[in-house]
Amino acid sequence: MSTSVDKILSVARAQVGTKATNYKKCKYNTWYYGSAVSGSSYDWCETFVQWVFNEAGASSLLYTKTANCGAQAKAFYDKSRLVTSGYRSGDVVFFHWSNDKSSYVPSVYSCDHVGIIESVNTDGTITTIEGNTGSSANGEVMRRTRSLSVVSCAGRPAYVGAASTVTTTAPLPSALYRVRAGGKWYKEVDGTSGYAGEIGKPITDIAIKVTKGSVKYRVHLKGGKWLPWVTGYNIGDDENGYAGDKKLIDAIEVYYNTPADVVQSTGYLRAKYRVAPLNCAYYAWQYDTETSGSQDGYAGVMGNAIDRFQLTLSK
Repeated sequence: MSTSVDKILSVARAQVGTKATNYKKCKYNTWYYGSAVSGSSYDWCETFVQWVFNEAGASSLLYTKTANCGAQAKAFYDKSRLVTSGYRSGDVVFFHWSNDKSSYVPSVYSCDHVGIIESVNTDGTITTIEGNTGSSANGEVMRRTRSLSVVSCAGRPAYVGAASTVTTTAPLPSALYRVRAGGKWYKEVDGTSGYAGEIGKPITDIAIKVTKGSVKYRVHLKGGKWLPWVTGYNIGDDENGYAGDKKLIDAIEVYYNTPADVVQSTGYLRAKYRVAPLNCAYYAWQYDTETSGSQDGYAGVMGNAIDRFQLTLSK
């Protein structure tokens, strides 16, 4: 059964101030699981959204019954009703607290929390109604104001009067990369889903590309100098297809150029990358070639060979 945005928001507003008791024990979880539950595994931001739509007689607009934010986002995605910009009142909005990629939906950030958009504000923020939020361990239903920088994506239910489908915006760009160590090129890695390299084997060459926009990168040779910037991605092209000279690398610089349409929908992105010295833990993350704070403008320490590399695109 279809319903209106106003009906959903009316039900959600009436719940503002409702608090969980004990640890995650709340009426939304009790409704969802069929009995009272509590404990750290019973986050209830998604069950709150499910309860609101059920109370409004509109459970079918969520396309699935789940307590998992990622699974809910995938249900919208599968129905071509997931958007990454142009948010509206009534959208079911998913937030990311890290820049990890979603394992449920291609090319968006992880869906760590969910709420319902009440309004989109002129200052670039959104006002939401969310469950399992606030400073207490149990959580409560609250009206929150959030920056778009923490929004991963949003589902758009087929409310009364809404279009049968929505136009989804272009997915976030991805960074793909691979390295050579011990004379062998290792397999390509996508973002921080893993790392390029092998513990204990020093890296000598690296190749990087992005799915949208452009990237330039260069490497510093241990005991030597910075090699020229390259922009290509072709391990058969030793001029512009990769950075390196079959010699040990101790530092890497990467810079990402964000295309205009991504700037408009998401904002500027940066290369976020790090390296690990041989058989040791990673150094700190580096953003583009920035030198603010404790950043050096590159990842690595001169004189220390590296054996692992990670790269993603981040705000």
